[in-house]
Order: sequence, then C-alpha cells, then structure tokens
Amino acid sequence: MTTPLGRVRGLGSAKGGTGPYVLKQASGLALGLLTPYIVGIGIYLFGRDRAFVVESVGSFWIGPALLAFIILSAIHMDVGMRAIIEDYVHGHLRKLAFMFLNSAFTWAVCMVCVFAILMMMFESVKA
Repeated sequence: MTTPLGRVRGLGSAKGGTGPYVLKQASGLALGLLTPYIVGIGIYLFGRDRAFVVESVGSFWIGPALLAFIILSAIHMDVGMRAIIEDYVHGHLRKLAFMFLNSAFTWAVCMVCVFAILMMMFESVKA
C-alpha cells in the first residue's frame, strides 16, 4: 500500500521510479522484434562450415544484429533479475551482494559474447 506522497512521486517499493520498468519493457519489445530474425540466422547457419559462418557473421546484415541481440538480452536480463532481487531478497547486505553478482555475471557474459562476435567480424574483414 502506497502513501499519497509515494503515488505523487511515482516511486514504488524499490524507490527507483518507473525508469527500470520502462527499460525492461522497451528491451523486451526490441527483443521480441529481433528474435525471429536471429532464429532465422541460426537456421540459416546451422550445419555450415566455420569459414562460412565467420564470413556471414562479418556481413553487414548478421553481425550488427547479433551484437544488438546480445546487448539487449544483457540489459533485459540485468533489469529483470534486479527487480526480482529487490522484491524477494530481504536484508540490505544480502540484497547488495546479489545485485552486484547479478550485474557482474550479466555483463561478463555479454562482454565475452560481444568479444567473440567482434573477433569473427574482424576475422572476416582480414581474410
């Protein structure tokens, strides 16, 4: 139950406002539009040899879409898990620890994926 002052400020129980909600909804919409294209790319590249895959990922139509999908997925996962942690983890230090681990894991996986895609993109340019 929120107080009238809380309703006026637009702050929920996490005291964060509507920013994370809007970010999660926007990234979800973008992922919903991008996912069929990425699935199509996966079907197209399934069973091909490595040289063909690297050359395809280096193209203008596939590489940037993969990068956008990975980065949007990381944003969506980070914001979504942060909302779950804020709602269900009690205790200030435990909540901070889980939020740090969530962000560290999410962005570490994202950076590894982005690095791998960039390596394939630049490998195809060099060849």
